[in-house]
Amino acid sequence: MRVLVFLSNGVPAFQPTAEQLARLSARLVGHEVVAVDSEAAFLERLPDAEAVVVWRFPEAWFARAGALRHVLTPAAGREGFALDPAGRVARHFGRFHGAIMAESLVGMIAFNNRRFGAALAAQGERRWDRSPFSACRVLRGQVVLIIGFGAIGQHAARLLSALGMVVDGLRRDVRRPSPGAARVFSVEQRLEAVAGADHVVCILPGDTGTERFLDAAAFARMKPSACVYNIGRGSAIDADALLDALQAGRIAGAFLDVVPEEPLPASSPLWTAPNLSLTPHAAAISADYLDLYFEELAADSILRG
Repeated sequence: MRVLVFLSNGVPAFQPTAEQLARLSARLVGHEVVAVDSEAAFLERLPDAEAVVVWRFPEAWFARAGALRHVLTPAAGREGFALDPAGRVARHFGRFHGAIMAESLVGMIAFNNRRFGAALAAQGERRWDRSPFSACRVLRGQVVLIIGFGAIGQHAARLLSALGMVVDGLRRDVRRPSPGAARVFSVEQRLEAVAGADHVVCILPGDTGTERFLDAAAFARMKPSACVYNIGRGSAIDADALLDALQAGRIAGAFLDVVPEEPLPASSPLWTAPNLSLTPHAAAISADYLDLYFEELAADSILRG
């Protein structure tokens, strides 16, 4: 099988090194692995490729891909990957993100719970202020609600449970197994679910009708001490409603790795919202990213030699 790899990206961890590509090629016994670093080179070689490894694949490219059978990507999100109009090409998405993203989430929860944001603000003003830490509580026994309790959410649940936290899940299909969840709520029970949580975590995809899943009604039901997190897709949280809740003190804080518009415009009020921390869609970025993906890819039955 001819495997064409085009993973050029502005993030260094998302671009394969020559050593990583060599290891992948060595593990894909019986396959021809060709790596290119430009869209023009990719499109030139696409007609002969039976599998491609890419960050995106628009519908227009299928017309050039007569031999193609598999589109593979490290990405977890479906955005940017069209369905083949002829129905002959299968899409395969990365499944390895849980290990990285769960660690990011634990760091976010610990950051908010220990009031490190207040400490950094005081440091910037050269103030020695110990008072914010009087509101800290141990994580053990606190309730985390994970909205979108799939593979990533279940990986996070294992780490959070090891800290003694109580993990609840919310998912569309409550009949599916949900290992690690104390309780599993349905979509219809979302207001009941958020009301009992100390930490509300969104790990929702962007292609399943989850836009503004956390809205003003949801924020109104949360505890004043609750914190909100989003490591899924930015559209899942109503940003205006979140801002209102933070400014009015109806929730204690938020940590967003994703936002409705990326990159976040300099004019966005999210930059200066009280008790809000931001990271630039980086919860899955790690030096190990492509090593983990290539290990998964090499073990995949469709590419196994």
